[in-house]
Amino acid sequence: MGRSAGKFLLTLLVAGHAWAQTPGSYTIEAQSSRVQILVFRAGLLGGFGDNHLIELRPLSGTAESSPAAPWRVHVFAQSGALRVIDPGASPATREQVQQAMLGARVLDASRYQTIELQSRSLAPGVNDRSWRMVADLTLHGVTRQVEFPLGWEEQGDRLHVRGSTKLLLRDFNFEPPRMAMGAVKVRNEFELVYDITLRKQ
Repeated sequence: MGRSAGKFLLTLLVAGHAWAQTPGSYTIEAQSSRVQILVFRAGLLGGFGDNHLIELRPLSGTAESSPAAPWRVHVFAQSGALRVIDPGASPATREQVQQAMLGARVLDASRYQTIELQSRSLAPGVNDRSWRMVADLTLHGVTRQVEFPLGWEEQGDRLHVRGSTKLLLRDFNFEPPRMAMGAVKVRNEFELVYDITLRKQ
Protein backbone atom coordinates (compact mmCIF):
# COMPACT_ATOMS: atom_id res chain seq x y z
CA MET A 1 0.00 0.00 0.00
CA GLY A 2 3.04 2.26 0.12
CA ARG A 3 2.44 3.61 3.63
CA SER A 4 5.32 4.92 5.75
CA ALA A 5 7.04 2.76 8.35
CA GLY A 6 5.33 2.38 11.67
CA LYS A 7 1.83 3.07 10.25
CA PHE A 8 -1.15 1.01 11.26
CA LEU A 9 -3.33 0.89 8.12
CA LEU A 10 -6.94 -0.18 8.11
CA THR A 11 -8.45 0.08 4.60
CA LEU A 12 -12.12 -0.57 3.84
CA LEU A 13 -13.16 -0.66 0.18
CA VAL A 14 -16.92 -0.98 0.50
CA ALA A 15 -18.75 -2.32 -2.57
CA GLY A 16 -22.40 -1.88 -3.41
CA HIS A 17 -24.58 0.22 -1.11
CA ALA A 18 -23.18 2.57 1.54
CA TRP A 19 -23.74 2.87 5.28
CA ALA A 20 -25.22 6.33 4.82
CA GLN A 21 -27.59 7.43 2.08
CA THR A 22 -25.73 10.68 1.35
CA PRO A 23 -22.54 10.38 -0.73
CA GLY A 24 -19.65 12.70 -0.07
CA SER A 25 -16.38 12.99 1.83
CA TYR A 26 -16.05 12.22 5.54
CA THR A 27 -13.12 12.58 7.94
CA ILE A 28 -12.64 10.47 11.07
CA GLU A 29 -12.91 12.34 14.36
CA ALA A 30 -9.74 11.11 16.02
CA GLN A 31 -10.62 11.76 19.64
CA SER A 32 -14.04 10.08 19.49
CA SER A 33 -12.94 6.99 17.51
CA ARG A 34 -11.18 3.91 18.80
CA VAL A 35 -10.44 0.23 18.30
CA GLN A 36 -10.18 -2.08 21.31
CA ILE A 37 -8.74 -5.60 21.51
CA LEU A 38 -9.84 -7.95 24.29
CA VAL A 39 -7.47 -10.85 25.09
CA PHE A 40 -8.56 -13.52 27.58
CA ARG A 41 -6.76 -15.91 29.95
CA ALA A 42 -7.18 -19.70 29.84
CA GLY A 43 -5.65 -22.91 31.25
CA LEU A 44 -6.05 -24.91 34.46
CA LEU A 45 -4.65 -22.00 36.48
CA GLY A 46 -6.21 -19.30 34.32
CA GLY A 47 -7.45 -17.52 37.43
CA PHE A 48 -3.84 -16.54 38.15
CA GLY A 49 -3.42 -14.89 34.76
CA ASP A 50 -4.85 -11.65 33.45
CA ASN A 51 -7.33 -10.63 30.80
CA HIS A 52 -5.96 -7.77 28.73
CA LEU A 53 -7.62 -4.71 27.23
CA ILE A 54 -5.64 -3.08 24.44
CA GLU A 55 -6.67 0.16 22.77
CA LEU A 56 -5.71 1.87 19.53
CA ARG A 57 -6.28 5.62 19.41
CA PRO A 58 -6.16 8.29 18.13
CA LEU A 59 -7.28 7.27 14.66
CA SER A 60 -7.23 9.36 11.49
CA GLY A 61 -8.59 8.77 8.02
CA THR A 62 -11.29 9.51 5.44
CA ALA A 63 -14.36 7.97 3.83
CA GLU A 64 -15.43 9.01 0.35
CA SER A 65 -18.22 8.07 -2.07
CA SER A 66 -20.09 9.43 -5.07
CA PRO A 67 -23.42 8.46 -6.69
CA ALA A 68 -21.51 6.42 -9.28
CA ALA A 69 -18.91 4.79 -7.00
CA PRO A 70 -18.90 2.64 -3.84
CA TRP A 71 -17.56 3.83 -0.50
CA ARG A 72 -13.82 3.91 0.01
CA VAL A 73 -12.60 4.38 3.58
CA HIS A 74 -9.05 4.59 4.95
CA VAL A 75 -8.23 4.59 8.66
CA PHE A 76 -4.71 5.20 9.93
CA ALA A 77 -2.83 4.97 13.21
CA GLN A 78 0.72 4.28 14.25
CA SER A 79 1.43 0.74 15.42
CA GLY A 80 3.14 2.23 18.48
CA ALA A 81 -0.22 3.78 19.42
CA LEU A 82 -1.44 0.36 20.60
CA ARG A 83 -1.71 0.70 24.38
CA VAL A 84 -2.35 -1.83 27.14
CA ILE A 85 -4.94 -0.18 29.40
CA ASP A 86 -5.74 -3.06 31.80
CA PRO A 87 -7.77 -1.18 34.47
CA GLY A 88 -6.81 -3.45 37.37
CA ALA A 89 -3.07 -3.61 36.67
CA SER A 90 -0.31 -1.41 38.06
CA PRO A 91 1.54 0.98 35.71
CA ALA A 92 4.61 -1.28 35.91
CA THR A 93 2.61 -4.36 34.94
CA ARG A 94 0.91 -2.56 32.07
CA GLU A 95 4.28 -1.44 30.75
CA GLN A 96 5.64 -4.99 30.99
CA VAL A 97 2.69 -6.35 29.00
CA GLN A 98 3.03 -3.47 26.53
CA GLN A 99 6.66 -4.27 25.78
CA ALA A 100 5.92 -7.98 25.42
CA MET A 101 3.00 -7.27 23.07
CA LEU A 102 5.06 -5.09 20.70
CA GLY A 103 8.14 -7.30 20.93
CA ALA A 104 9.47 -9.95 18.59
CA ARG A 105 7.73 -12.89 20.34
CA VAL A 106 4.21 -11.50 19.80
CA LEU A 107 3.31 -8.65 17.43
CA ASP A 108 6.90 -8.05 16.26
CA ALA A 109 5.89 -4.45 15.48
CA SER A 110 9.31 -3.45 14.16
CA ARG A 111 9.01 -6.10 11.42
CA TYR A 112 5.26 -6.15 10.75
CA GLN A 113 4.57 -2.45 10.78
CA THR A 114 1.33 -2.43 8.82
CA ILE A 115 -2.10 -3.97 9.31
CA GLU A 116 -4.53 -3.82 6.38
CA LEU A 117 -8.20 -4.61 5.94
CA GLN A 118 -9.77 -4.66 2.46
CA SER A 119 -13.43 -5.49 1.93
CA ARG A 120 -14.72 -8.13 -0.47
CA SER A 121 -18.45 -7.49 -0.11
CA LEU A 122 -21.08 -5.64 1.87
CA ALA A 123 -24.55 -7.09 2.52
CA PRO A 124 -27.58 -6.04 4.61
CA GLY A 125 -27.46 -7.10 8.25
CA VAL A 126 -30.19 -8.04 10.72
CA ASN A 127 -31.94 -4.67 10.37
CA ASP A 128 -31.93 -1.54 8.20
CA ARG A 129 -29.19 0.02 10.34
CA SER A 130 -26.68 -2.81 10.02
CA TRP A 131 -24.41 -4.41 7.43
CA ARG A 132 -22.23 -7.49 7.14
CA MET A 133 -18.84 -6.79 5.60
CA VAL A 134 -16.59 -9.61 4.41
CA ALA A 135 -12.99 -8.44 4.22
CA ASP A 136 -9.40 -9.59 3.86
CA LEU A 137 -7.55 -8.77 7.06
CA THR A 138 -3.76 -8.79 6.94
CA LEU A 139 -2.03 -9.00 10.31
CA HIS A 140 1.42 -10.23 11.31
CA GLY A 141 2.13 -10.92 7.62
CA VAL A 142 -0.91 -13.22 7.24
CA THR A 143 -4.12 -12.48 5.31
CA ARG A 144 -7.43 -14.02 6.39
CA GLN A 145 -11.01 -13.50 5.27
CA VAL A 146 -13.11 -12.11 8.14
CA GLU A 147 -16.75 -11.06 8.51
CA PHE A 148 -17.33 -7.74 10.27
CA PRO A 149 -20.84 -6.86 11.51
CA LEU A 150 -21.41 -3.10 11.28
CA GLY A 151 -24.07 -1.01 12.95
CA TRP A 152 -24.43 2.57 11.73
CA GLU A 153 -26.37 5.76 12.32
CA GLU A 154 -26.35 9.29 10.94
CA GLN A 155 -26.52 12.27 13.29
CA GLY A 156 -26.51 15.50 11.32
CA ASP A 157 -23.18 15.67 9.50
CA ARG A 158 -21.75 12.71 11.40
CA LEU A 159 -21.69 9.00 10.55
CA HIS A 160 -21.19 6.65 13.51
CA VAL A 161 -20.07 3.05 12.83
CA ARG A 162 -19.61 0.41 15.52
CA GLY A 163 -19.41 -3.35 15.98
CA SER A 164 -17.29 -6.28 17.15
CA THR A 165 -15.99 -9.58 15.86
CA LYS A 166 -14.01 -12.52 17.26
CA LEU A 167 -10.76 -13.76 15.73
CA LEU A 168 -8.18 -16.46 16.44
CA LEU A 169 -4.54 -15.70 17.28
CA ARG A 170 -3.27 -18.81 15.48
CA ASP A 171 -5.01 -17.73 12.26
CA PHE A 172 -2.45 -14.92 12.13
CA ASN A 173 0.56 -17.02 13.19
CA PHE A 174 0.46 -15.87 16.81
CA GLU A 175 1.22 -18.62 19.31
CA PRO A 176 -0.79 -17.82 22.47
CA PRO A 177 1.71 -17.11 25.28
CA ARG A 178 1.78 -19.61 28.16
CA MET A 179 3.40 -19.93 31.57
CA ALA A 180 3.74 -22.59 34.29
CA MET A 181 4.03 -25.46 31.79
CA GLY A 182 0.84 -24.33 30.06
CA ALA A 183 -1.28 -24.13 33.22
CA VAL A 184 -1.62 -20.37 32.63
CA LYS A 185 -2.01 -19.23 29.04
CA VAL A 186 -3.75 -16.81 26.71
CA ARG A 187 -6.90 -18.02 24.98
CA ASN A 188 -6.63 -18.50 21.21
CA GLU A 189 -9.80 -16.46 20.61
CA PHE A 190 -9.75 -12.69 21.02
CA GLU A 191 -12.31 -9.95 20.34
CA LEU A 192 -11.98 -6.84 18.20
CA VAL A 193 -14.33 -3.94 19.07
CA TYR A 194 -14.55 -0.89 16.82
CA ASP A 195 -16.29 2.45 17.39
CA ILE A 196 -15.69 5.04 14.65
CA THR A 197 -17.15 8.52 14.16
CA LEU A 198 -16.82 10.29 10.81
CA ARG A 199 -17.77 13.90 10.02
CA LYS A 200 -18.92 15.06 6.60
CA GLN A 201 -16.77 17.74 4.97
